Amino acid sequence: MRQPAHAFPWYLTGVASWFSSFGMQNIIFPWLVTVVLHEPASRVGVALMSLMAPSILFMLLGGAVADRADCRRLLVRGHFLVALLPLGLALVITGGRLSYGALIVYALGVGTVGAFVLPARDAMLTRVAAGNLGRAVAIMTATQFGSQLVGIASGAAAETVGAPALLLLQAGMLALGGLAAMQLPPGPPAAAPVVESRLAAMLDGLREGARSAVIAPVLVAQLAVGVLYVGAFFVILPLMVRDDYHGGSAQLSMVSICFWGGTIAATLAQIKLGALRRPGRAMIVALTFGAMILAAMSIGLPFRGLLLLCLLWGLGAGVVMTQGRTIVQIAAPETHRARILSMFQLGLMGGAPVGSLLIGYLAAFTGPRQAAVYPAAVMLVVLAALLTRSRLWRHVAA
Repeated sequence: MRQPAHAFPWYLTGVASWFSSFGMQNIIFPWLVTVVLHEPASRVGVALMSLMAPSILFMLLGGAVADRADCRRLLVRGHFLVALLPLGLALVITGGRLSYGALIVYALGVGTVGAFVLPARDAMLTRVAAGNLGRAVAIMTATQFGSQLVGIASGAAAETVGAPALLLLQAGMLALGGLAAMQLPPGPPAAAPVVESRLAAMLDGLREGARSAVIAPVLVAQLAVGVLYVGAFFVILPLMVRDDYHGGSAQLSMVSICFWGGTIAATLAQIKLGALRRPGRAMIVALTFGAMILAAMSIGLPFRGLLLLCLLWGLGAGVVMTQGRTIVQIAAPETHRARILSMFQLGLMGGAPVGSLLIGYLAAFTGPRQAAVYPAAVMLVVLAALLTRSRLWRHVAA
């Protein structure tokens, strides 16, 4: 069996393969919907909701499965299975059969497999992390953001090399992640198998997370991020690039590079600084900063101004994601870790489809630039509730 110190690089290779593919997808998929098919704002919201909606249905189930199965096996199978989807979409485009329906099918497939892969990967981290878990979380997060940024930069070439070539590259990266997962140590369940149903296991995980005074407010904050911030990111920014700045895949890639570049910078800074004494306070400050940045996007700045705002928004996002994941990784009991981490992911990825749908229709009514004010205002209300009704601001890391 590989020791954690030797397994961790293979783990990071799998993370890099998955999120570099995800970064390419973040450019190629919205570009195909908004620019190639030129769908209206409401149908853009539906398409992006389809990409993330399976998280609502299956993420908790994915966590329950990961707590009761070998996480390594789940990672290997998930990587190889999801690699077939960009390969199939590339064949559809090459054959001249690209349609809105084909993109919906692709989106639902990717979202479904991801709902089982992500909880298994999160639960596997504690098995392969050598030394300080908080540092391992930060390194994993930096790898995630860095590889995602590489994928985003690659997606900028969609208009020059064509989507099929990038989709084939995406499929190859995912298959590489499957090979890397095969090098990990076995990840059997932490506790002996029980006879309870998967539904009962899911409900047990929900109860465990909800009754924790530390984990519950983080999950609420993560859900708000998914609905309000991720929904805005995936709907408002592509529409602004198309309608307000008359850009294509290159401009959309620049926006994403600035955002994820900010997250990488923030994560590297946290690795350098080490564990924060008050991670919950850092989360609330960063989320407040994000609300102000999102509202500022409604001003109508030049494109360079939008890029600067995205960079600053990304800095705050890097703090929120790293500190929130660290709090949950440390506080979650081992027997329920995958289920609770699936709830953490569900807030981000499961809330995003709801936000994408609502903000898509809102943008169709008000225009994409004006729509940015509304999720920012709602986030401030959520933060006021967390400040007055939870211990997140006062939480001190152990």
